[in-house]
Amino acid sequence: MELRDHWIESINIRKSRRTYLEKELNDTDILSIIKLIEEINEESKLNIQFIKNGKQCISGFKASYGMISGVNSFVALVANKDIENYKQKVGYYGEMIVLQATSLGLGSCWVGGTYDKSLCETYIKLRDNEDLVCIIVIGHTPKELSIKEKVVKNLNKKNKNIRDLLISNQKDLYSWMESGAEFALKAPSALNKKEISFEVNDGRVNAIIDSKNHGYEDIDLGISMLHFELGAKKEGYVGNWHNENGSYIFY
Repeated sequence: MELRDHWIESINIRKSRRTYLEKELNDTDILSIIKLIEEINEESKLNIQFIKNGKQCISGFKASYGMISGVNSFVALVANKDIENYKQKVGYYGEMIVLQATSLGLGSCWVGGTYDKSLCETYIKLRDNEDLVCIIVIGHTPKELSIKEKVVKNLNKKNKNIRDLLISNQKDLYSWMESGAEFALKAPSALNKKEISFEVNDGRVNAIIDSKNHGYEDIDLGISMLHFELGAKKEGYVGNWHNENGSYIFY
């Protein structure tokens, strides 16, 4: 699946938003999101679903450092548990939807285990052996961050730099590697832990989970892999992630 160039710009302006306007998504934006979901499902064999009116599931639940309010729509990230590394795929492909929503001028936020999963499952269609892994809320947001969002932003200030993410004995790295790491730093992650690294060896990059503490690291890995790939693309390097004996290698 070819990555969209406009997602590169989306990475630079995306923010996790928790306060939304009471405004419905228009049909054009919904169609854009649904078409992308259809492409993703065909390629990945996931069963991602767009829910236009899921306010009862979303409204009032505590998630991601505080209440998410005012949003009606969400994307249900559903996968068959027999798919190899399905949580990594959920992260990789789910972040495509986030970046597409950003390009449409919409806000979004990944939501993990702090919502009413059983209630949300009443809105979706689960087939045998499928799991609702997490959701992404999508909607219109105020131009300015709310006080709550500003507090969360300050809590989430990043201390890492690209040298913390790139593991290499080389003094000089290719520009596309550094750009990939820079974009990966901008990736959302559970609890803002950023427990992902990229190991450079002979011109190839291995995506690594540093440690597992909260159960969402595989999703974070997939999100960071997409960001890295888009960062490399920005520098004119078009590579792909390859699953080699359980490791993800980019070249």
